[in-house]
Amino acid sequence: MKANPPSSVLVIDDEASIRESFRFFLEDLNYTVTEAASGRDGLALFKKKPTDLVLVDLRMPIVDGHQVLAQLATDSPDTPVIVISGTGRIDDTVRALQLGAWDYILKPVTDLNMVEHAITKALERARLLRESREHQQHLEMEVARRTEELTQKMEEMTRFNRMAIGRERRVIELKRLINTLLSELDRKPRFKSPDLLEADSSLID
Repeated sequence: MKANPPSSVLVIDDEASIRESFRFFLEDLNYTVTEAASGRDGLALFKKKPTDLVLVDLRMPIVDGHQVLAQLATDSPDTPVIVISGTGRIDDTVRALQLGAWDYILKPVTDLNMVEHAITKALERARLLRESREHQQHLEMEVARRTEELTQKMEEMTRFNRMAIGRERRVIELKRLINTLLSELDRKPRFKSPDLLEADSSLID
């Protein structure tokens, strides 16, 4: 059985020491880590090679964490984004969550196990959402397949019924024609009820 590849994390923070501490910690946990020193670089890296999860600071020059959140919400809404910020402002937290942040961790991060827990929880949630969506898509495809099969069978039955009705009409026409020909020859009609399909019961003795 083929092993699953390690999950990938993009760390976006303008402080090199914080990026390095996250990278060392996460690599020890078998994550593949990519670093970006700015929001602009982070978005460019993600566009080039998307990761399973993004850790982003809010306060950064040029392109801040809120702008990163807004862009990722548009480009990759299913990617978990966890904000790690030292602002401590309620309005920053509310805005980040409104923009699609999956979690919010305050700096300074004294216990990196909090980061591990947040990442594990977010990745598990993303997995469940993905599996739920795939299951829904499978159900929709199965319903569409069965609907197509039943439609084809219904069309076949309709064609068969039309053919049967056509045969019935042809038999009736032939019976009428036989009786007409016999009448022209001054002979006794073959069928007493030419409009009936039951040949045996409509024969004249």
